[in-house]
Amino acid sequence: LGFTKYYSLTTAAKLADKVPEGKIDLNFVENVDSVIQFFNQLGFQQSDIRKIACREPRILVSRVSETLKPKIKILNDLGIFGSDLVEVILINPSILFQNLGPAIQAYKTVLGSDGDVVTVLKQSSGISFDCAAKYLIPNVNLLQNYCVVPTEKIQNYIIQHPKSFAVRTDLFRDMLVKVEVELKIPRGSSMFLYGFHMMTRVSDKHIEDRCEVFKSFGWTQADVMRLIKQNPLCLCYTKARIEKRLDFLMNQQGYEPFYLSLQPLLFICSLEKRLLPRLQVIQILKEKGFLRRNYHLSSAIGMTDSMFFKRFVRPFEVVHEVYAQMTGSTLGSLFSRGQTFENLPLSRSAGT
Repeated sequence: LGFTKYYSLTTAAKLADKVPEGKIDLNFVENVDSVIQFFNQLGFQQSDIRKIACREPRILVSRVSETLKPKIKILNDLGIFGSDLVEVILINPSILFQNLGPAIQAYKTVLGSDGDVVTVLKQSSGISFDCAAKYLIPNVNLLQNYCVVPTEKIQNYIIQHPKSFAVRTDLFRDMLVKVEVELKIPRGSSMFLYGFHMMTRVSDKHIEDRCEVFKSFGWTQADVMRLIKQNPLCLCYTKARIEKRLDFLMNQQGYEPFYLSLQPLLFICSLEKRLLPRLQVIQILKEKGFLRRNYHLSSAIGMTDSMFFKRFVRPFEVVHEVYAQMTGSTLGSLFSRGQTFENLPLSRSAGT
């Protein structure tokens, strides 16, 4: 396989750790050759097989007919062949040693589509399919009974974050309780699932540290909790990013904590790609009298790029070049994208 000395040693060490003494076949070299040949026939390159062996050395001592072929057949039955098969195995080689069939059936039951199951498999790094087989459906049922979350929203969440539901149900229940008790997000809130997502991504210390950053800028505990209820994902970012955003919004723009705690999008959107360009446009339009003085930036932040361009940029030549420069675009490309919206009414007055 062309291993370097370092990877040969580390792979051997992993293999010794994962395979009990006496379990390695005496015909080791012959078995490795059959494994490599099997993967080559499936379309794997030598570099692909090397990566798989580094991450999951048990591959090298696996029986092709008894272990590998049955798992590959399960994936083939889902329509996964060629480059898709390579992608799925590379992202999580341990899939070949887990309870794959029942896990896939559980995902099919919840998601209802083979295509969605394939999407899950393509981002399955770190997923325990043994856990998914046992706990996915009970966890979905628990969530639906615990709070009012539409089935479609749960399905979309699992497709994007499949690992979150592949845990023991008692741990899953504890996480739901923490969202309600510690984050103070009501079960009926549309933000409940976002709170759950944050809890699965970050530690308690992470949350505490981010809360302290807000408090260092004069926020009260009530202000922070109000922001969390609006959108808990505001606390998922690094401390440096939050500090930079608070400095910009409070020290440079003069916004107060109470107002900001009701505007989570100001913390979530990109500073360079959205916040700064739109702020500059709004300020120029105010100075030129096209927009009322008390118009808040937050009102424009939630708009799509096309809608913002249609309402605040295209009708006012004075901001064309500034907006193009700050978004890294050319005037030609901006107006080319805007042609789709020509049927929308234009107005010289952006605010009322």
